[in-house]
Amino acid sequence: MMKLAGMFVELGRLRPPTPQPSILAGVASAPLPDVDAVVAYLRGGHKLIAAMDLQDDVFDPAHQILNGSSILTDGDWLWRHDYAHYVGRHDVEVPPEFLDLIRSRDYAVPELDDPTLDKCAAFAEDLVFFGPDRH
Repeated sequence: MMKLAGMFVELGRLRPPTPQPSILAGVASAPLPDVDAVVAYLRGGHKLIAAMDLQDDVFDPAHQILNGSSILTDGDWLWRHDYAHYVGRHDVEVPPEFLDLIRSRDYAVPELDDPTLDKCAAFAEDLVFFGPDRH
């Protein structure tokens, strides 16, 4: 099972019973020392679900994020496109295990083969696009 980051309850519901923390509870007291490199990694993930949308910034509703609900991966983690915005602009925390992985990869998202991307996409689609008969 893939790990999730940046899938906050304020940003939309996931397949039950997937736990979703509040973005408001996940703000760090200071920015990461390598925030620009972490944000670049998050922006460089493989896009699994492309959404053409505008998402309001939870902290600053006057600001909108283009394609915010798109889903990206590095093969181990899934996150929303707008997660990079929240990490970079609002100091939203990155799970320590994910941060360690990003740093161990020297901030470079690995290349993934098609079967791996297909598996990640199927997981993401089930997580995001669930219906009454898909519980």
